[in-house]
Amino acid sequence: MNTPLGYNTENLYNDRIVPPVSALLHATAAQRMEPAFFIIGVQKGGTTSLYYYLQQHPQVITPQNKDVYFFNNTLNYNKGIKWYKAHFAHKLYKQYYQLKHGVRNAVTFDATPDYFDVPAAPARLHKHYPEGKLILLLRNPIKRAYSCYQMARKFGFENLSFEEALALEEERLRDESKYAPAHPYHSFVYERLTYKKRGVYINYIKEWKELFGDKLLVLRSEDMAEQTQAQLDIILDFLGLDPYRGFDLTQHNKGKYEQPISPATYEMLKEYYEPYNQQLYDYLGRDMGWK
Repeated sequence: MNTPLGYNTENLYNDRIVPPVSALLHATAAQRMEPAFFIIGVQKGGTTSLYYYLQQHPQVITPQNKDVYFFNNTLNYNKGIKWYKAHFAHKLYKQYYQLKHGVRNAVTFDATPDYFDVPAAPARLHKHYPEGKLILLLRNPIKRAYSCYQMARKFGFENLSFEEALALEEERLRDESKYAPAHPYHSFVYERLTYKKRGVYINYIKEWKELFGDKLLVLRSEDMAEQTQAQLDIILDFLGLDPYRGFDLTQHNKGKYEQPISPATYEMLKEYYEPYNQQLYDYLGRDMGWK
């Protein structure tokens, strides 16, 4: 159904784009590996490429799915930690993997970029994995917003122009229950149609930093795209993994846009984000260079 606010509920609330994990894996959850690190965001910030790079490392065992949607999704979170652990490799497989590849201390990880900007996620993740290491890729929020919009168009969520969708963003969030099926545990409008608000990174990063301190590694998406091996070297050192130079550095999930963002809209968003970006720079002690 197309709503008066310009989005398609049939497509928006379709969870089938995320493959389910079988009941057999759930039954053996207690014997499964715990994730050692987490790629927490941002959505459309290059996390898919980073996921594919890291799974090539000899000490890294790939999870069942890239996106688990556990700490950000109350419906999934209420299924419990055993449901979550079902998404990772069995400990017996870890032993086999280490023997086969001649490595020690193999690890697995969770790469769900939607964790970063959901208010409940930091405390939930810290409760279960207080010693977990977090990787956060931050992208120019204007480009992130437009890329998110293009993804929504691709999946058939979005019917409006970028400018129209931006104008309706707050109304969509406020009135979601009027036009969509009852989903009391999770807002798919927020996850899939919120383009502008989720780029105000300063509103989300402080709690992660307060909880995890130096266990949070913040990198620029632009650096990951342009200096990929150098950024991976930083990440491997941060994670305590062996240096590795055998990565296939092909970028993944690069969006193909119907048309570029209009200069006027870019300037409008630049003005909107400027004070928030400056707050972020001051908080991190680093100019991210987004113009």
